[in-house]
Amino acid sequence: MKENRIRPIDDVMVEMYFDGKLVDTYQGSGYHTVEEAVRTAFEGSEREYVNIEDYVFRVINLADSTSARYRVNAGGNVKLIPE
Repeated sequence: MKENRIRPIDDVMVEMYFDGKLVDTYQGSGYHTVEEAVRTAFEGSEREYVNIEDYVFRVINLADSTSARYRVNAGGNVKLIPE
């Protein structure tokens, strides 16, 4: 995403991938950071019993049609996956 950020007024969709397959989506707004959006999507999913580090998240800013992929590392930090 442009500058790797979102604004609270942006409508955001988070796609959750497990083993390369889309397993869940979440849409919302009001997030100040990509990390807030990723964690909210994960905590709201039915797959919360699996480790968050096992997922890849595509965060799509619907306001400006940009997207990027992220992972959560072992330290609990959300990291951009270069494409």
